[in-house]
Amino acid sequence: MKYLVCGAGTIGTTYAYLLSQVHDVDMFVKYEQVEKLSKGVVIALKNLAKKSEKYEKTIFYPSCVTEIDKHYDGILVAVNRYQLKDILPLLAEKQEHTHYFAFMQNNWNIQSEIEEYLTSDSYIIAFPSSVGGGRDEKGIEVILFDEPTRLGGQCQPGIDNLRKGFGQAGIKTYYDKAIFDWLKVHYLQQSITAGAVLENGNFENFACNYAAVKKMVRAFREGIAVCKLQGVHTARTFPANLFRLPIFIVAHTMQKMFLERNTMEMVNNHMKKGLPEWITGYKEILNDGQTKGLPMTVWQSYDAAVEQYIKSEKSTQ
Repeated sequence: MKYLVCGAGTIGTTYAYLLSQVHDVDMFVKYEQVEKLSKGVVIALKNLAKKSEKYEKTIFYPSCVTEIDKHYDGILVAVNRYQLKDILPLLAEKQEHTHYFAFMQNNWNIQSEIEEYLTSDSYIIAFPSSVGGGRDEKGIEVILFDEPTRLGGQCQPGIDNLRKGFGQAGIKTYYDKAIFDWLKVHYLQQSITAGAVLENGNFENFACNYAAVKKMVRAFREGIAVCKLQGVHTARTFPANLFRLPIFIVAHTMQKMFLERNTMEMVNNHMKKGLPEWITGYKEILNDGQTKGLPMTVWQSYDAAVEQYIKSEKSTQ
């Protein structure tokens, strides 16, 4: 099959690499990125699906294009949340070049953002649950989890095609009929993590501090209330349904997950470049909750740490 991946970040590059082992894959990038990518991207990959305990390095030489002028079975969109609004008008003009689009990211209002330009039967969600990590000047370091890429949406031919294509490349998939509810809850989790990490200095300090995890659970519950007001069926959506349990059970469960070595590696790698996106989510959910009349007291208590980080980042630019 022939795929186009839009986005040369951690997710886009990793999926392009995995798919290129058995498929014809192009990466749509900016003209100024071509020369750098043509020299190869160092990918350090730990494959938990194969019970690997260490990272194995390889150099990936992507096939780069700067125009969408070929026809593809599917176009995979793995740009960051800030770039989505800029690339959607272009994708809307290029619909004749693909059978479907697969969006591999999450924004708080991703469905409404996409459907301002594309109809619901022309795209799917392919949330990259299989891959987690980050990048720096040395390259990409990622973990391939033994967890399926989560698919959803109304374009059934696209879902069928991607399940087949991913399966041929050894990537597991799972169909979630309530994908947009799940995305909202997932967005909560990453957004509140930004506040918790910044307040505690780093992810390890946060994960090791039971009181800090317990506070995050209380803030998460406030976020769930925002989701409920948006019509999300949180009682049937993991992990929101877990948060109905007594707080000490939830906090111990979450802390155990946070302290897993692979979770810590994934979060630390992601925060090398991805923390600003999480902070944007933190502010979006806080604003939505307050606009709907919710106090968001615990959620907002992270504001001082978040604002201090933003101020320090601006001073170094």
